[in-house]
Amino acid sequence: MGREFWDVPNSPNWPHPNGRDGLPSSVIPQLLDPTSQVPAPESFLCSAAMTVTTPLYAMLNRLGQLALQDGAKPSPQTHFELLQMIDQLKLAVETPTETVLRLIYQPPQNAALRCVIDMGIFPLLIEKQHVDGGVSATQLAEYTGAEQDLIVRLMRVMASLGLCSTPASGVYQANDKTVALTQPIGRDGIPCIYDLTVPTLGKLPEYLRAHDYANPQEYARSPMHWAVGQSQFEWLASNKDQQTLFNSYMASRRQGKPMWFDVYPVERLLGHAVPCEDTVFLVDVGGNQGHDLSKFRQRYPHLPGKLVLQDLPKVVKGVSGREARIDVMAYSFLDAQPIPGARVYYFRSIFHDWPDHICQQILRNTMSAMAADYSRILIVDFVLPDTNAPLLQASLDIQMMSIGAGVERSETQWRDLLHSVGLEISGIWNQSPGMESVIEAIPMSRKCD
Repeated sequence: MGREFWDVPNSPNWPHPNGRDGLPSSVIPQLLDPTSQVPAPESFLCSAAMTVTTPLYAMLNRLGQLALQDGAKPSPQTHFELLQMIDQLKLAVETPTETVLRLIYQPPQNAALRCVIDMGIFPLLIEKQHVDGGVSATQLAEYTGAEQDLIVRLMRVMASLGLCSTPASGVYQANDKTVALTQPIGRDGIPCIYDLTVPTLGKLPEYLRAHDYANPQEYARSPMHWAVGQSQFEWLASNKDQQTLFNSYMASRRQGKPMWFDVYPVERLLGHAVPCEDTVFLVDVGGNQGHDLSKFRQRYPHLPGKLVLQDLPKVVKGVSGREARIDVMAYSFLDAQPIPGARVYYFRSIFHDWPDHICQQILRNTMSAMAADYSRILIVDFVLPDTNAPLLQASLDIQMMSIGAGVERSETQWRDLLHSVGLEISGIWNQSPGMESVIEAIPMSRKCD
């Protein structure tokens, strides 16, 4: 796709027949309604004739192409491009003032959502979804014990966000977004991440002013530690209910996502020398309960070589890898790696938690155990593009910076980090810029095998 489709100016001067900025109302429903008969892209341009400028023509054209490209279920790449294009289209249609006001009033939306989750309204809508006409605010007040007027005010926001439907005034129905809010990713993720981050993010401007706008580099002096007196892991450890929510949320984020071996060509690991049963094939460093290793063993049950799960003693206590033929070891990646000569040292969602100097320590601890011309490091994390980073990943970077001086790194940042300890990237694989990537790193002194 040519870059011209992305580089659209956020100009307020799109002419509109009604005298205000925006698109003709006949265009967008045809683009976004999956049940409609979508005309060819050029017909969009005809229907919008003389009402939009050339860059917006190009955006509509590309959006139409993407909508038709993969049929009912777009590929991850097309899905990502559709979301990016729709965001750009919204910016192109909004006036600058509308954009600013939308940003100003995002915090009340998040707070309202947190309250509705607390009140248990979304499960009620799912439970009553068979009821013709939906569930009234009066009924929700009876079920929850909350005042009806408060429910109306909160649910007005939920409906505006598309998180439920409103077939009539003061009446609510579940939709597909409501379902997600009753599953772990919404039910557990929203309260946990809200409670974890909001106190810190509220003080982030004050923190940065007090530190002369220096980039946070010390985990023990992160914005969160400064704001609430604890690091993210200390906070979770002292709030057992929140730890449970956090673990559930993190597990839910992986559901339906490709595993690293769906993206990375595993045959690369077999091209140098085939491991035997007594050698260690893969070490999952900081691998929590061993989910990734279990899935890998299921996919490759006859692959020779040991699989080893490593994490802190309190994490792996009680974990048995016998069924999946996984060895379990208590270990901190801040110490020297005790297993020498493994084919792969695997890190998933580890490095984004830490500033560069801690990552360098982890990498050096691992490199000391690597076998020359044999071992490699695989890192599963986001790789942000150096330009036009997706908003979700850019926002997550600010969150990681705030709660632990962590970083969601761009490709350039990854290369610089690995180069600083004598490693180089021998490949990066992903299915879409919106998904995590698999980074393969080897010592700079050798060529990729």
